[in-house]
Amino acid sequence: MGLTCYDVMVPPEVQKTILPDESIATAFNIIRGSRARFLPVVAEDGTYVGVFTAPTLLKLILPKAATIGLNDDASRVAIDSLSFMNLTRDDFEQQMERLKTEKVRDNMSRPSNIPVAAPDTPVMEGIFLIYKFKRHVILVEPETNRFVGTVSANSLLDRALS
Repeated sequence: MGLTCYDVMVPPEVQKTILPDESIATAFNIIRGSRARFLPVVAEDGTYVGVFTAPTLLKLILPKAATIGLNDDASRVAIDSLSFMNLTRDDFEQQMERLKTEKVRDNMSRPSNIPVAAPDTPVMEGIFLIYKFKRHVILVEPETNRFVGTVSANSLLDRALS
């Protein structure tokens, strides 16, 4: 039998996760401390809820004016430079204070952008999903929706090729 995604995954005890009702400031601290690019959002009972990403965190730190039309290519206005704006340490601290009241659950990635697979998915399908979506694959138990782990390009290289 060939390798499955389970064989090459980052297990839940290693993969940093976050609860849906945690603050964005808490997510910032986890991402900063672990240098993670994403955090699976997992309920207390282990149920998979979604994903919070580092790019979403950066979007929340940017001024709202800089992100207008960013997700809508038809109305996107090019901003060539934000050099007219300044971000001091005090400004950043104020942003972090504001983000203490925003919840992770309200700022997760769109589900259609996050590939999800069962743990017994063949590893070649996992590789294809990483290639297609250009991001990690979340492994979820189909019967229970329980978070099992993640598969990334690095976990594939670390585990399958070692």
